[in-house]
Amino acid sequence: MFGSLELRLIFVSDLKLIIMAKEKLYRSVNGEYLYLFNWIGGGFNDVWAPSKREAYDKVVREHKEHEKKYPTHVKLRPDYKTMRKCTYTEYQAQNRMGWMMSM
Repeated sequence: MFGSLELRLIFVSDLKLIIMAKEKLYRSVNGEYLYLFNWIGGGFNDVWAPSKREAYDKVVREHKEHEKKYPTHVKLRPDYKTMRKCTYTEYQAQNRMGWMMSM
């Protein structure tokens, strides 16, 4: 630890050393974490929730409501084992990937 930052040392070669600070998890003003997850069958999304279990339940509940409204649309289910808290950088990377895939 260095102050409030945890540092990681990465040896790129014998001559280069990169020092990276470990980024904090992305949280809302309500104290909720941003969870990234994959859909069973492909694709990904994110959801704000205080815990992994609540994140999963929230996604399932919202999509069941959506399925009642649009019964002919594809039925999506989140993959629980892929749900993970993320940093802001990880969130931005996922969004960039999504934007590139949609072009």
